[in-house]
Amino acid sequence: MGMSVNRTPLSRSARPAPLGSEPRRSRPLIVEIVGPAGAGKTALLRALGRDPRVHAGVRIDRVRQFWEMVVHGTTILPIALALLNQGWQRLWYGLLHFVRLRTLPRAIALAAAGAEAEVILLDEGPVFSLARLSVFQQANQSEGRLADAWHGELDRWSGLLDFVVWTDAPDAVLAERIRSRLKRHQIKGGSDAEVAVFLERYRQAYREILGSLTTGNRVGMVHLDTTGLAVDVAAARLLAELEHLGLRRRA
Repeated sequence: MGMSVNRTPLSRSARPAPLGSEPRRSRPLIVEIVGPAGAGKTALLRALGRDPRVHAGVRIDRVRQFWEMVVHGTTILPIALALLNQGWQRLWYGLLHFVRLRTLPRAIALAAAGAEAEVILLDEGPVFSLARLSVFQQANQSEGRLADAWHGELDRWSGLLDFVVWTDAPDAVLAERIRSRLKRHQIKGGSDAEVAVFLERYRQAYREILGSLTTGNRVGMVHLDTTGLAVDVAAARLLAELEHLGLRRRA
């Protein structure tokens, strides 16, 4: 049980202003929580969301962003040819995640404009979508337009994200959590060996993505082992780390 932190300061002035035209220092920190199934992402998101400085969770507004989604959907149609070889179901989910990657910046901007929070906290953000595309569509290992699109999104989000919280726990702990909760999961009925293989595929995807994002201190990262760690304690530790990035301390 513990937490390891990449404490190297972010060079904010050297990075482009994300999400629109506002200066870098005038907008909230953009933070994503990632991790394999059962790592405690949802519980941590809810605990952090109780802090008035944190806006927890961002969803794409399908009404306000309908035409934006349509435009992005048409621009990625060439990628569909590469995904089509993997089957119709993978085609749909692959395109869905590419649309999310391109539509989410506007959703974050809308959330930032409608709240006075100092942190926008994502649970299924860009790293999640990039990992899904890596695990199920092998987008990072392919060639041509699919790989170019995946790496292009990885580079773009390296200038938009500030911080990533990577939650994890041993396989036995994660397997027990997956099987005991009511929430459905594709690996819930799998053997211990199948669960271990599934979890490691995600871990490997996160290692590669976060290794690239944190290169050159573009994005900060904290690695949190949630084994036996009370969620309120974990939330307090993470808030302390965010204060190193400029989050104002509460009186």
